[in-house]
Amino acid sequence: MKRINWIGMCLIIMLIPMLQACMDETESGLNGSYLAISTVRLKDAAEPTSFYLVLDNGKTVNPVEGSAVENYKAEEGQRTFTYMRYLEKNNSESDSYDYNAEVFHLQNILTKDIIPLTQATADSIGADPINMTYGWVSEGYLTLEFQFYSTNNEAKRHMINMVYDVDKELVDAEGYINLEFRHNAFEDESIILGEGLASFKLDNIAEELENAKGIKIEVNTIYNGSKQYILNLENHTHENTRKTTEKIGLTIF
Repeated sequence: MKRINWIGMCLIIMLIPMLQACMDETESGLNGSYLAISTVRLKDAAEPTSFYLVLDNGKTVNPVEGSAVENYKAEEGQRTFTYMRYLEKNNSESDSYDYNAEVFHLQNILTKDIIPLTQATADSIGADPINMTYGWVSEGYLTLEFQFYSTNNEAKRHMINMVYDVDKELVDAEGYINLEFRHNAFEDESIILGEGLASFKLDNIAEELENAKGIKIEVNTIYNGSKQYILNLENHTHENTRKTTEKIGLTIF
């Protein structure tokens, strides 16, 4: 289970005069602080404290010594909100990365695999209403912004998953991969509308993605019932310009 700490993220946002997730290639951007969505990559699998970050536009970031992330438990492939300040390159190690940065804070984003939906798992995966408000594919992940109703009680838990139905063709006749975005509210009451963000690894459908036109996502929406969203891969890559945070103060896994 993973708890979305929206209070911590709100404190970060208060410190940023303007959320700007991607850095201008010119030197004029070096003095600002930025909030970016990134992916953790370990420099050495045996050293979880040694890592770098890959932004959704493919640029790499090297956290410099002195960044406030010494106690951060890095996991390969973990998605994060990254609050940082870009620095000038000044050592040979910098040549391996696009940017050096002083990293002030890393906030994990819910990161999961895409899993099979079977008759045996259908009940536990659930089909409660949820909205998909934005989505993109980048750096081997499908990332979604979403909304659902809850009591906003941290003692309550909700579960979300991206699934493929094993009883249906994964790739349809049009060349699209068919997925479903599922939500289990575990009978929590629908009182407060909250927002969140999650990333789903594309490893389990990587072979199909090589020749697919895009992804179709079936969603049981809050207001309009079942709805299908289409992400054409050439049109929905992400350039780190989306300004978002996690705003649901309860346990989501």
